[in-house]
Amino acid sequence: MIGDQSESLQRLLQRLSQHQEAACQEILAAAEAQAAELIATATAEAKRREAEAVRAAEQRWAEAQAMLQARQATDERQYRLRQTQAVLERGWNLLLTVLEQRWTVASQRRLWVAMLVQRAERLFATADWVVQHPLQWQTAELGIDRAEIRFQADAGLTAGLRIGCQGAWLDGTVQGMMVNRQELSALLLAQLEQDEANS
Repeated sequence: MIGDQSESLQRLLQRLSQHQEAACQEILAAAEAQAAELIATATAEAKRREAEAVRAAEQRWAEAQAMLQARQATDERQYRLRQTQAVLERGWNLLLTVLEQRWTVASQRRLWVAMLVQRAERLFATADWVVQHPLQWQTAELGIDRAEIRFQADAGLTAGLRIGCQGAWLDGTVQGMMVNRQELSALLLAQLEQDEANS
């Protein structure tokens, strides 16, 4: 009987051992599955964060590139603007010098005055005129003989005439051109661009 008990006990112990081993295997398998799931989740999260970090870095790089390109474009525009302003300034100085030189040549001055007189006759008809002129200009060069013309020497004028009638003025002076500098600058730029295109 003791042998039977011993054998029963042996089988019981063996079943317990098998059961324990099966339970351990089950727990181990569940732990491994849970560990694999945690590792997969952590790996996926790490990849997601890495992808976000890469996208953020690429975005910052793209923004930095865009800012750099915008800054370069602004610098280039400012450089071209400074160059254009320098060209215009040289052009203005040259234009004023050439016009003042033309005024000193009698034949060119006569053409200048004749053109102004023609325009004034169309604009002002026969009413009284006031002719403002540079100090050294001879009033006989106006080329018309009217009693209703008053001459006024103006020390501020260097070349050209200003003809007025009843408060309206036809300004054919170099100084008058300076008043319309913006419009004339646009014309000068257009001429420079055309010259550039033709060369």
